[in-house]
Amino acid sequence: MEYKLYTLVDITHVKQARTDEDRWKEQNFNTVLQTLGIRSNIFYTQSPFMIEVKGRVVGFDTDDIIRVWRFDFGTDKDDVYSSESDTVGLLKTDFHLVPYISGLDEMMDQQYAVFNTEDPGKNISFFAK
Repeated sequence: MEYKLYTLVDITHVKQARTDEDRWKEQNFNTVLQTLGIRSNIFYTQSPFMIEVKGRVVGFDTDDIIRVWRFDFGTDKDDVYSSESDTVGLLKTDFHLVPYISGLDEMMDQQYAVFNTEDPGKNISFFAK
């Protein structure tokens, strides 16, 4: 099954980190991969990429144009992240309050450096394709 996530957190996959900031971005990406991997083996063909889009379109409570990172991935099993009637319910549970490194290329300041899957303060959203 295929999924996509959008986050306000810089999860750039740097590949070859030459500076501290590059290493921190790579660490955020690794945190995402490890959290996704709790329930399933995942695969992806493209690294996360930054886009600017109206927040409400990608699951955030704003009509402003915001900077988000999009990451598309798939799993080796179907419905592995399903919870009752929510196809991404377990992703929301797994990511809620997982720490990340802040202060990189994020557009919005977060009060706490943790992924938040709930409003108010939501900074990561998930969709099944």
